[in-house]
Amino acid sequence: MLKRIALFIVAHMAFFAVAAAIVAASTTSADAQTDNPYDLEYTVRGETPLLAGPDAGAAQVGVVAAGTQDIRLRWCRPEFPFERWMFGGSRAQRDLLDERVCEVEAAGAVGFVSGRALNLQ
Repeated sequence: MLKRIALFIVAHMAFFAVAAAIVAASTTSADAQTDNPYDLEYTVRGETPLLAGPDAGAAQVGVVAAGTQDIRLRWCRPEFPFERWMFGGSRAQRDLLDERVCEVEAAGAVGFVSGRALNLQ
């Protein structure tokens, strides 16, 4: 009976050790590469108007100051073709950003900017 209990405990300990190793291996660090443009951080090329909407005539609701870092994309239109983003290289990523308008969160403010104003951080 004690042998069965010991075997049960050892088996479960091994299971939890393997599970912990899998979780640790799959957890990404802040420095890890990602293929998703929405998981990356951006800066702006210069002082950039923050707009109320994605349309050309949208009202300006603020400014993203030159040098602002840690800008996050909330969504962009048109949507990114992820295959081209992932495998096209930095030139393709630059072209894709240039063709979009994106809702961003920058320094606590939320609004829309032209993708042309964004640089990967």
